[in-house]
Amino acid sequence: MAYMLKVKQGEKANYPRFYRQSLDKLAKEQRILSQRKKGSARWEKQRLKVAKLQEKTANQRKNFLHHKSKELSSNYDAVIIEDLDMKGMSKALHFGKSVHDNGWGIFTTLLGYKLKEQGKQ
Repeated sequence: MAYMLKVKQGEKANYPRFYRQSLDKLAKEQRILSQRKKGSARWEKQRLKVAKLQEKTANQRKNFLHHKSKELSSNYDAVIIEDLDMKGMSKALHFGKSVHDNGWGIFTTLLGYKLKEQGKQ
C-alpha cells in the first residue's frame, strides 16, 4: 500500500547549504590564486587548495543527498516528485546560488535508482 508524503505548509526542508558555508573560504583562496603568476609552483599549489575546497563542498552535498534519498526510499513505497525547471528558477527568481546548491538533478537520479532497486515507484 502506497502512502503519499505531504509536507505541511510552512515546513522547511532544512537543507544544509554547503556552498554558502564555504563561500568565504573559497573566495579568499580564489583571490590569492588570481594574484599568483599562472604556471608557477605557488600558483599550482594554490590551484590545488581551491580545487580541494570545491571538491569538499561537492562531496558534502552528495553525501547529504545519498542519505536523504536512502531515507525516502526505505520509508515509502512510492515517492512523487514535482518536475521543476531549476535552470529557469535560478535565472528568473535570482536564487541562482541557492538553487544550484541543492543538487536537485543528482537527487532525483539517486532517488530513482534506489527506488528501482527496491522494486518501488
